[in-house]
Amino acid sequence: MLIRYSPNIVVISCQDFSHFEEMLLKVITTLYWNPLANVIIYYQKYEERENIAKIFFALWYHKAINAIIVQYDDLQETMIISDYTPYITNSTSMKNLFGCWTARKISLTVLNFQEGIVCVEKCHNVTIHSELRAFHLGTCIGFNKRTVLYKDVDILKSVELFTDRSKNYNGFMFRAYTTEVEPFFIITADNNGSFTIGARDGIIWNTMSKLMNFGIDLSPSLDVMKKPFDFELNIEQIFAFSRRKGDLYLIPIYIFDIILVEIDFTFPYKESGVCIMSNRAGFNTSFIDVGDTDGFQASQLSVWLGIIGMWITFTLYKWAELGRLTFNQVGKDFLNTVRNILSLNLCNPPKRNSFRIFLTITTWSIFVINFSTQAKIISFLTAAKRGQEIETFEDVIEKGYPIQGMSSPDLILPETEEKFQIINQRLIPSQDIFGCVKRMTNDSHRFCLIDCAIGRYLERNRLNEKGEQYLHIAKKDRMHSHYLNMLLPKHSPMTNRFNKYMMMFVEAGLIKKWEQYRYTDIKQEATMKPLGMNEINVIFQIYVSCVGFTCIIFLVEIIMYNVNKMVNKYSKSKKMN
Repeated sequence: MLIRYSPNIVVISCQDFSHFEEMLLKVITTLYWNPLANVIIYYQKYEERENIAKIFFALWYHKAINAIIVQYDDLQETMIISDYTPYITNSTSMKNLFGCWTARKISLTVLNFQEGIVCVEKCHNVTIHSELRAFHLGTCIGFNKRTVLYKDVDILKSVELFTDRSKNYNGFMFRAYTTEVEPFFIITADNNGSFTIGARDGIIWNTMSKLMNFGIDLSPSLDVMKKPFDFELNIEQIFAFSRRKGDLYLIPIYIFDIILVEIDFTFPYKESGVCIMSNRAGFNTSFIDVGDTDGFQASQLSVWLGIIGMWITFTLYKWAELGRLTFNQVGKDFLNTVRNILSLNLCNPPKRNSFRIFLTITTWSIFVINFSTQAKIISFLTAAKRGQEIETFEDVIEKGYPIQGMSSPDLILPETEEKFQIINQRLIPSQDIFGCVKRMTNDSHRFCLIDCAIGRYLERNRLNEKGEQYLHIAKKDRMHSHYLNMLLPKHSPMTNRFNKYMMMFVEAGLIKKWEQYRYTDIKQEATMKPLGMNEINVIFQIYVSCVGFTCIIFLVEIIMYNVNKMVNKYSKSKKMN
């Protein structure tokens, strides 16, 4: 049984340039080839700088980043060690610079290294905006040559031959494919002709560029990056990116979406998928809120029990005052109870001072009870509730509206159930994912298929002309569920470090933090605003202040009564003397 593994070191021994090509092509076809391994080329003869540049470009063509060439000179008892980097900037200290490219376009294979690879000294032909860079994998290859004596083993040990290129790209500019996808990837044109990327996905790439010290060039997407999102254009860019016409692709996709191209998927950072968006259900006003009958009956029962308790209190006070209980007096006490509820003057009430406390409490309690009872009756008789929202495939089928979505295979449901077949038959392809959402402002008889993360954001933040939320995302059924991932080239040296940083972003909650901004400003003149805790708190404070004011008056009356009593007592004692 053959077990495949990825080696950390690959050693290739060759005699000359043609033999190197033969051996390299043989190695890369084996199961053990790993472009990210440390590649050592043992070269049996001394080679000119141009051919060394071609060797390094051939390794770069096959995505081998960390590679050295070791040449021997037995007469001088020295070895010549050459190491290279394809990430050349002004801050890179490489003595030998060669501009290299493929003789044919990048989409065509290289026939042979001698004629299929072109290298010239200096890098003026392979600038970032040159055609050679865009269509022929034009790259500036920089390498240094070190001469070490056989006996200088300590010097050989101290030389750093293999480094992690992703740790610091020295400001190297990567050509990037992208299009603007609001609200998570926004491109802003600056006054100096440059562009700034922002929002959630833009912040991710800006942060990555600072951590790994590289730049992003948007020139491959200059003509299309501000146009409405087009799925076919999206696919074309991904295929061009996989063929190395660009270095980066800045828009996240689902793992399910791309299965035919060789790319690296990064650490997933957002749960998403394709969801069904509909207009939010409107309010339905019913004459009687049947669902609230239990609460209404309970509140009315408590009110009647309070009235009966008040009647009993009137009767007990009057019984204690008169020393007898008659049906006539019980009837008068009932009338006084009704008068107290209606805040009218009482007829011959009890004379006890302690009864005033009872009257004070009941007066303000009846005020609150009347207020709440009226509100309860109004809400019971005229209940305004939202209609049923669209949550399932059955709800979509029942409405019978057309369903608009991008022309993508991941929008097709499996033909295993009848409801899936009906949904698939109603799909109408649309390249503009936001066009359907905008049309829903004035036309509610449609459904839109949209990325779940974007849909949830629009549901919360996008408003109509009245300042109301008008969108709804189905919660129970969706077309599919997947995670969003960024793309990197296959066997990219950036992948491991990118995944490490992305995992940190997710665990620290930065992805959610970068989503906390509004797509549109909420207007103040909203049509409906229910009472909140602030309003209830104000009502309670008014009630407490009224009760407190009544208590103060009651205390003042008691004090004045006691003062008058003491004055009268003092006057009587003075007359007696």
